[in-house]
Amino acid sequence: MSENTQQSVKFVPGICPKCGGQLQLDPSQEAAVCQYCGTPFIVDKAIQKFNIQNAHIDHVDTVNVDLKGSVDSVIGMVERELDKSREDRRENKKLQSEESKEFIKNSWKMFAILFAAMIVFWLLANWLGFFN
Repeated sequence: MSENTQQSVKFVPGICPKCGGQLQLDPSQEAAVCQYCGTPFIVDKAIQKFNIQNAHIDHVDTVNVDLKGSVDSVIGMVERELDKSREDRRENKKLQSEESKEFIKNSWKMFAILFAAMIVFWLLANWLGFFN
């Protein structure tokens, strides 16, 4: 080959998607095989993985992160859920109490009706002479 037809290949760093090995890759290729673990991979993805893992911020003027607002928001949500849960428990307790009172009231009514029926039966039986 003559010097005019030779192309110099500029290798770029990449990371194997399986084993995490540091690789030098030819960006003109579509796929390659990891020299460490033998896994085939797509070259662009390995280069992107390297770029993401080694990204750095050169200049930042101001970054404001309001964690207090986020924490307050979470605490507020938890408090609302707890209040709702307490209110639900109070409502359930009130409903159970009302149902219990209604059951007792109906039980006493049934007892009174049965007692009255027994007295009427006893009086009728005595009048007709069943017990003589």
